[in-house]
Amino acid sequence: QNSPILVRPHPEREGRYMLVFGHRRVRVAKELGRKVRAVVKAIDDKAHVIAQGQENSARANLSFIEKAAFAKRLEDLGYTRDIICSALASNEAAVSKMITTVTRVPEDIIRAIGPAPAIGRERWIELSLLVPRRLEMASSVAATPEFSQLDSNARFEALHAALAAVSKPARKTVT
Repeated sequence: QNSPILVRPHPEREGRYMLVFGHRRVRVAKELGRKVRAVVKAIDDKAHVIAQGQENSARANLSFIEKAAFAKRLEDLGYTRDIICSALASNEAAVSKMITTVTRVPEDIIRAIGPAPAIGRERWIELSLLVPRRLEMASSVAATPEFSQLDSNARFEALHAALAAVSKPARKTVT
């Protein structure tokens, strides 16, 4: 274990702790039957969320949709936009686009696509404008065995292409 986990005293249960970050390290240590090094810090709920978001951002280069899903979870838990912005080290406009995107694209479709690390914000926003108009088709495409065989970026591209092809108006020919 290269870096310790962060825990905070449980607000209601004496002698118990709440995990702030290091969930994966705890899971692996448990599987290996090892103890885990931890830092204990008394922090409130807001600081907890901010620390967790910053740790996740530093740990890995999260994709746009992973950050967006995290932002939506925080909003669903009742955190304000300023807390969400701090947790993601993003401005309010970026967080707003994240939450809007995840709101428009159903969770099961996002899960079927996966993190799509090569797909940026603008492409996800484009998809979020297509999915609501073609929700049944999006669900059908995402449910096919061929779709699940693709890597995450290719799944995004396949769904986007299918929805965009249907959404383009037919061209009129001038005679």
